[in-house]
Amino acid sequence: MADKYNVVFTEDEVKEGEYPPTSSCGQILVLYRRMTRNKRKSVVRLLLMIAIIYLGVTIYTNNAQVNEKIRKGISNMQIPQLCITYPKQANQSIANAPTEQAVKEKPLVKATRLCSDIPIPSSYWGMHIADQPSFVDIPNRETVNVGNSVCVRVVVTESEYMPSMIYQPVPNSPWDSVLLDLVGSTTGISIPVHLQMAAHVNNHQPGAAHVYQADVVLRDVDVYVPKGYVEFRNAEWNAEGNATLPLLKPEQLVVADDQQVQVADLNGTGKYSLQRYLELPLCKSMDMEGRWVRIEALPFHRALVPRADNHGRVWLPYHCRLRRIAYTEFAKCLVQQYPMLHWFGDSNTRRALKKITSLGEWCTRKEDREQRYCICEDYLQPFNRFNQHSREVYIDMDPTAGGIMPSGWFYPTVAPANKSRIIAFKMEGVTHLNMPPWQERFQHGITQKYGVPNTVIISLVNWDMAMSTMAAFAIELEKLLEHISRSYPTRTELIIRTGQYFSGPTDQSPTKRKFSRMRGAIMNKYVEKAFRRKFGSSRTIRVWDVAAVAERRPIAARKEAVFCPSNHARAEMVEIENQLLFNGLCN
Repeated sequence: MADKYNVVFTEDEVKEGEYPPTSSCGQILVLYRRMTRNKRKSVVRLLLMIAIIYLGVTIYTNNAQVNEKIRKGISNMQIPQLCITYPKQANQSIANAPTEQAVKEKPLVKATRLCSDIPIPSSYWGMHIADQPSFVDIPNRETVNVGNSVCVRVVVTESEYMPSMIYQPVPNSPWDSVLLDLVGSTTGISIPVHLQMAAHVNNHQPGAAHVYQADVVLRDVDVYVPKGYVEFRNAEWNAEGNATLPLLKPEQLVVADDQQVQVADLNGTGKYSLQRYLELPLCKSMDMEGRWVRIEALPFHRALVPRADNHGRVWLPYHCRLRRIAYTEFAKCLVQQYPMLHWFGDSNTRRALKKITSLGEWCTRKEDREQRYCICEDYLQPFNRFNQHSREVYIDMDPTAGGIMPSGWFYPTVAPANKSRIIAFKMEGVTHLNMPPWQERFQHGITQKYGVPNTVIISLVNWDMAMSTMAAFAIELEKLLEHISRSYPTRTELIIRTGQYFSGPTDQSPTKRKFSRMRGAIMNKYVEKAFRRKFGSSRTIRVWDVAAVAERRPIAARKEAVFCPSNHARAEMVEIENQLLFNGLCN
């Protein structure tokens, strides 16, 4: 019997480990075995048959195809074929059982283990910095298939804590600010680890040992090693009110030699390989995941993708393809599809518009790239295409002349023929530093004065994280959302430009700006959630995520912020940020 059905029995039950006794298949096989031993006892046999049919009907409710196999098995007094073919999976829902062909083709890849499935050693919660510096733990270091995730943990060990009312974390945010990347040993690709608090009372107590974790998806073949440090402890990353950020004194994370993870293409599909990049559809969103790849690693011509940054790397999304769009082509796209555009922003908007209006010439020449205005501060740089110091600027774009301010008398609400009009409004976030207050722009009918745009771009967070409190920011943002709701028709598309990524030192200038990586990340997320909560599906809302692109640069490249107190992106990065916008609007 065992040979015939490819199933091994014990004397009375199923072989241990093959079928859990409480599983449907296990019960059927046990009943079947007992039935064959009681063939001469017709009453017992009848009762056992009824029990088998009952279990079969139960399984039928989950899957009609499985029921058919069970029906045939019972009618022929044979063990149901499904139970024979898949004994190891009998404790799972039969409705989810794979086909026989799928089982044969399935590669020998172990399932991804999420952090929530891996217990945290209890000893972690009692560790003290005097005995153990903060460290990285990758609990499951088996080879990972491309596209799967790996659990990464950081233990910030207990330290001496002086109670303070000055620094408090934002609700549901961590006490510690930890910057951590998984870095490819061969490719140099950096994948940020967005750590979250593990569920434990310690994580809500300052000074205690804290454990943070994240499931990190890895898509490029390589061996990844953790690199990072603790930026601030005890909520010192969040200076509210009149408080100022303390000096940044990075606390390097200990990474043992075995704390690494190998990623391989175990299926041989090459799904995320560079060789298949040009097969991807064109990008239409502006908040895509991706990685920075060295130019020399490209298996195709570099002109097919946006230009490289100042470290010789190009930005390649995983799920779509960015193409290099010439500024003349973008200007033509604006004329044809976006004849009127409103753009609210700060000095980062100014730098983007200098590239756009000059049709890409600004800071493109090799001899200009290391000039101060290209690296960081361009406020005093002469520029003749628009008045960069004005609170509102009219710019008329066309593919030939680029962008210039209209001269003489003109209708402010109507774009000239064969041109697109960009109206840029200087805005220091929603802070009290706007002069005049930002609300005045809306109080007198913004569309009546400046026309009805196809698209509105709104840049926030840069000034807000530096000069405002979280509470004040939330209140003013709600006011802005209400003004937008009343002022612009629902057909007007809204594009949220995130604040710039920040990973530099504490601002030591007289203004004592409160730039911190954690504040910026929390505010960026809050803005997007607030817009979607306010407008739901009634409006088209898109995110122009310049922060995510910068966050995935190698740590050394991100540290260039040390040389720019204003946290401006270099001109090379402005070019790449613009390409995200161009692809999103024009593909």
